[in-house]
Amino acid sequence: MESDEAAAYANFIQNLVNKSTVSKKGVFCIFGNDSVARALINSAGNEAVSQNLEEVQRKCRAVYVSGENATNLKLYLSGMTRGKILTISAFEEFIANGGMIQVGMGRREFELTVDVKLLHAAQIKLDTLSTNLIIN
Repeated sequence: MESDEAAAYANFIQNLVNKSTVSKKGVFCIFGNDSVARALINSAGNEAVSQNLEEVQRKCRAVYVSGENATNLKLYLSGMTRGKILTISAFEEFIANGGMIQVGMGRREFELTVDVKLLHAAQIKLDTLSTNLIIN
């Protein structure tokens, strides 16, 4: 992904997380090192995390997961869901692997694929403008 495109994704994802109602306290964490993750880590207040689930559950209210982290992803994501942590990514098959929100590019704007059951179970609410972008 080009740096301008990654920056646009990062900006959209940052705003989406900031406007979402998440019951868990903590920071927006970044897991991985794709171009979107690198753009997000440069935003004030975001923290890079490892695959240590205890660390993530202790400090994060939301986690961006980059595409190269597919190993044991279902187990990792289910632990975050149990901890009521919002999970979001821009890679294909994120929802199928147990993620909550997958961001993609439509014809003219970003589109969201969401797992509504996981969002409800974690007591996470998206703002009205974001719900208008849901395509599933």
